Amino acid sequence: MRCIAHRGFAGLYPENTLTAVRQAAAQADMIEVDVRRCASGELVVFHDETVDRLTDETGAVAEYTAAELADMDIDGSGEGVPELSAVLEAVPPDVGLDLELKESGLIEDVREAVKGADVDVWLSSFDTDVVARATETTDVPVVLIVDDASEAAIERAAGLGCAGIAPHWRLIDFALIERAHRSDLAVYAWPINDIDRAASLQKMDVDGIVAEEPTACTGD
Repeated sequence: MRCIAHRGFAGLYPENTLTAVRQAAAQADMIEVDVRRCASGELVVFHDETVDRLTDETGAVAEYTAAELADMDIDGSGEGVPELSAVLEAVPPDVGLDLELKESGLIEDVREAVKGADVDVWLSSFDTDVVARATETTDVPVVLIVDDASEAAIERAAGLGCAGIAPHWRLIDFALIERAHRSDLAVYAWPINDIDRAASLQKMDVDGIVAEEPTACTGD
């Protein structure tokens, strides 16, 4: 079962920062980060649409330049919002990177950004239009994140050419996993923050967990 560090183990480190990425790289098989575009055009790594929750500033990420975002203080950590290029450089070759695309219009630039990267990259999104564009224009695996566990959701992911489907852990049962695997879809559960739940999912043959802390993966 693959261990994927949610926002760089956001339960332990300042989420989506270079520190989180570097720390998670020593403890996870893959790191999940969120990608948006900022006002100056660069791709930056930040989850929310606005900077309000994690910084002392207010307003949309899309209203700030990369330099302005880099000067912000994420959750009191002293670190700013990193560009995707810096995150790609921080991930070692033996650790994968799951880029969750938070908005449309990113695929072409993401494809260029990862072209020369020495790291295995996946793309993921809740947005079916984004996922469709990703599967049509890239060769990297794409995962559809879903908030329902219906047969239609599995058919949608398979029809889009996805490599996997990522439901909330509460939606996962043996039937869902069996249906997904029959459609050649891996199943990734999120968000996981305790070892007992992780162990239960592993017994159910889940392919990976998107974990808040490394203890969910290791039991330490």
